[in-house]
Amino acid sequence: MFYKLSLIVFLALMLTPQSFASDSIGEFIEAKGKVQIKTIKAERVDGVSGVGISIGDLVKVRKKSFAVISMNDGSRFQIGPKTTVVFDDFLYDSKTQKLRGRIIDGVLTYDGQKKLPNSTREILANGFTLTVRGTKFAGKFGSSSQIVLLKGAVGVAGKGDEKLLSGPLQSVIFDNSGVGEPFTMPIRDVKEFFIEHGLSFDSLAGPDYEQGLNTGGASCVGSNCGN
Repeated sequence: MFYKLSLIVFLALMLTPQSFASDSIGEFIEAKGKVQIKTIKAERVDGVSGVGISIGDLVKVRKKSFAVISMNDGSRFQIGPKTTVVFDDFLYDSKTQKLRGRIIDGVLTYDGQKKLPNSTREILANGFTLTVRGTKFAGKFGSSSQIVLLKGAVGVAGKGDEKLLSGPLQSVIFDNSGVGEPFTMPIRDVKEFFIEHGLSFDSLAGPDYEQGLNTGGASCVGSNCGN
């Protein structure tokens, strides 16, 4: 009887998918070139389409490489070449939406929505904290960092300074001297920013973004800044 019970348990375990799906906070939906994950257990895994990521994973995208990660809350990261990102915390359920990541250096975009009232989304970069209150932005990070907002709102705090970007095409530069004053970039300069750093403007902005700018549809007003 014990042998039969043990065999049943063994077969049940074998037939159950033994992947990281239960711990997964997202997965790669696109990867080109050399992309690698270093897990919290110091295991190294190639970042290819369909591979999941978990809390504590470090994602490294090498030179001339690119990756897109879809998180479980529907948000997406484009991660450009020569970029290192760590996913420190993530939670998404019926009550809470939480994200905390660190970008060591490199370039990325974030595209997501505030889906729950209890939403905390932060990205840490070289002593600065980006509080994500909106949906679409791109950034380069290093000794001198810059983010460009397409839609929503992002707060940048550090070195005793704090600034809020709350309109389309607003940008801010931050470094050891603090957080600069926000300024608005021409759309052509924004597109050049994406090209220069190996990111896709069209993938983040969507096909109707420029038309929305002309009609005011991409602006951020009041509660719309959180959507």
